[in-house]
Formats: sequence, structure tokens, C-alpha cells
Amino acid sequence: MDFFDESDSTLDKQALVEQLNDIITENFELHKNNQINIADLMVGLIIARTVNLNVIAAYSSRAGKMKQANIYRGFQYVIHHFRMTQEQLALAILSMYGLNTEGKLILALDRTNWRYGKEDINLLVLSVIVKGCGIPLYWLELDSRGNSDTEERKQVMKSLIDLVGANKIAYLLADREFIGEDWFASLCQQDVKFVIRIRGNMLINSDGNSLSGKKLSAKASKISTISFDGIIDNKQLNFQATISSENKLVLVASNDLESTQLLYLYGKRWGIECLFGNLKTKGFNFEDTHVTGKLRVGNLTKIIVLAFACTFLLGIMIAQKIPIMIKKHGYKQYSYFRYGLDFITGILMQNFNAGLEVLAICFNKAHSENRREILSNRLETVYA
Repeated sequence: MDFFDESDSTLDKQALVEQLNDIITENFELHKNNQINIADLMVGLIIARTVNLNVIAAYSSRAGKMKQANIYRGFQYVIHHFRMTQEQLALAILSMYGLNTEGKLILALDRTNWRYGKEDINLLVLSVIVKGCGIPLYWLELDSRGNSDTEERKQVMKSLIDLVGANKIAYLLADREFIGEDWFASLCQQDVKFVIRIRGNMLINSDGNSLSGKKLSAKASKISTISFDGIIDNKQLNFQATISSENKLVLVASNDLESTQLLYLYGKRWGIECLFGNLKTKGFNFEDTHVTGKLRVGNLTKIIVLAFACTFLLGIMIAQKIPIMIKKHGYKQYSYFRYGLDFITGILMQNFNAGLEVLAICFNKAHSENRREILSNRLETVYA
């Protein structure tokens, strides 16, 4: 197919979206009750770049054929009754990126929250780090605006371990919020290696003395790191420390007693912050949602994660053909996500059929083994 062949301009967009919807529902083993709405909502989200259902309805493949209010109600139905489980979604993402068969996973655990009216929406998110960005695998909506507790963290980790096994996890990365004797013990018992930042005032038993992490890290500087062993809550741990560019102590602890790259590994945790930025103001504007309630927020999040996973994968593939420009400050001009989002939006606006074909390749299990090659060939057509 020629991506920019205008011969498809008279094709029925709704019929094309139904074809994509068939691929999604078949591969996720979903009921047909949601028939057109799943794909239609996802494609509308990509083009509109907002989770506001009223705005997405204006970009629906059925716009002009149905009243916008009816399209909106159809999208509401999806948010209320979407049957995809987090297990199905996690497996699909791992397959999409070839992570179900290749290598181990570097995970990051963090929270994101925002306020809609008087409602606090607070998600605990476990992501896999890919190319410097987190891709959500499991999440849990918390009951309050505050931190998660140990049982909630255990619940999220158990979901992934039950799915792929603890031996599939290379490291779990987390910030200072995610500490505690029971939490550390749980990870150690499951043989999950972690690299977690701790507070400078935490007491560490070193050579028989109980000293604060700050004192033990006194020789750390902006240009040098220090490493030492110690005990917290009867757990023998490995520590590394440095001073950040903001002149703050960065002290991390790990149950990997042999690694000398703890701070380097911890730096990958930034990928989950990049994720939250992409889901919010830099991408799909998650904070625009008027949806509240755990089930509805969870279902909406699944749609957003699907769209994010596709666009991020496309960004990686496009960058292999046309590398992203590196600016003078040393950073890429665009993130992989933004690169892919701009690309797929452009195709959908110019040749809707071609855009849906590209999205279908991301989802179809039949292409899971050679998806990258197929996508690469499609991109060759685009950039020929």
C-alpha cells in the first residue's frame, strides 16, 4: 500500500475502524459488545490529544453520521464496561516490544496524582523501562491522595510476578517514598533485586555503628560517588551516594551486593517521570478527564496506555529510519513518544486507511515475531 495514495479518500472510515477493532478484540479475547467503540476511542484520542470524551467524539469515524451526543454516550459505555484485564494489557505490551521473550525487565514504581473538582485521583503505577521511558504494566488507584502502603505495593508487584515470574525482573527502581522493613523483606524473599533511593537521615548499621546515611555519605560530591555496605532492618544492603546538580544528596540502597552501577541504574527511574509527562501535558492530557471512580479511571487508563504503547513503539521505529535531531544541549529534539505521535497523527489526517494499517501492525499477534521488520517496511514506503 502507498501510504499517501489518495485513492482511499472515499472509503468508509467507520468500516475501517471496525476492521481495526476486530483485530484488537480478537487479540485481547474481548467481547464484541464494544465493537466499534474501542478502536474509535483510541484513534480519536491520538488525533485529539486529550482524554476529554466530548472532544474525542468530534474526531470519531462516525462524526457526521451520528449525533455527537450519541458518540459520546458510546464512549462512556466503553469506559464503564471495558473488559480488558490488566493481565491482558501487560502481556500485549510485553509482546508488542518483544519483552516477553527477550531479556529481563527493568521496572519502576511510582505514583501520579491530580485533582478533578473535589475528587483526588491517585495512581500507583508499575512500569517497564524501555528506551528511557516507562510503559505501564500494572496500576492501582489509591483511596487517598497520600502515599501507598506496603500491601498496595505488594499487590502491584504480585500481579506482575504471577504473570512473568520474579526471575524475569532485572531490577525494581523506586524513590524515597517506597521504603520500609516489610517492603524490603518482601522483595528480598521473592529474589527481586531493587535499587531504591533512601533518605539521608535513615540510620544504617556500618561496622557496628548506627550512623545516618548523610554521615556515611560525607565524602560524596558532584564529581565523585562513594560506595559502602551496611545494614537496615537486619538486611545487608549495598549503598552508593553522590551529590546532584541541585546540591542534594542522592543515596540509593540495593540488595544486589555486587553491583557497582547502582546510581546509573537508579537514573533509569526517570523514565517513569517521562511517562507521566507524556500521559499528561506533553501528550494525552490525562488531567482533562471528567471521569472519576476506580473502575472508570482504570478502564480509561487502559485505553490511554494502549494508545501510548503504539505511538511510543512507532517513534522508536521511525527514529531508526530518520534519527531524531540532537540539539546543542545534548538532548533529543523530540521524545520517541512525541516523534511517534506526530507521525501517526499525520498519517491518519492524510490517509486514514494507512494510519489504521500501521496501528493494526502494532496490535496483531500474527506479526509479533517480525513486527519490527513489517513496521520498518511500511516506514520505508512512507519515506521512499
